[in-house]
This record gives sequence, structure tokens and C-alpha cells, in this order.
Amino acid sequence: IAFACDAGMGSSAMGATVLKKKVAEAGLDGIEIIHTPVSSIPSDVQIVVTHRDLGERAEHNNPNAKLILITNFLVAPEYDELIQYLKQVNL
Repeated sequence: IAFACDAGMGSSAMGATVLKKKVAEAGLDGIEIIHTPVSSIPSDVQIVVTHRDLGERAEHNNPNAKLILITNFLVAPEYDELIQYLKQVNL
């Protein structure tokens, strides 16, 4: 999972930290969560979480990834939805 923001250092780092905590609390192991600039999303990333304003750029940089669009990196209901998705697909 990659968190992407403009520079890959601020809001995406905070969001990645929040999601890592939620993943650990859910008992999900082996899921790598990184933060990155939206222009440098690795091609092997399966899920990209980014602000809705950056969605088009994220999709362009990794069209094969599942895209999760949020409005707040620290508090997003999409995080809990993502945890449920991860449990279902056993990533």
C-alpha cells in the first residue's frame, strides 16, 4: 500500500502511520505501507491511498493499483473500509 501526496513527506507520512496502526490492530501481518510522492508511485504497489485532488495523477502513475481517495489523511472513514477489504482479500 502506498500513501501518495505531492512531496511524499508530509500528509502521506502521517496517513501511512495511521494506517499502519489500524493494520496492526486488525491483526493483519505482512502488509507493507509506504509513503511516496504521487509522481513516483512504485509500479508494484497494489493499493494507492491519496487525496481526492491527486487521484488523477495517482491513477496515471500506477493505473493497475486499486485507488482509495480521501479528503483527510489523519481521519478518514476510508481507512476502516480498507481494513475490511484487506481482511476479505487476505493481502
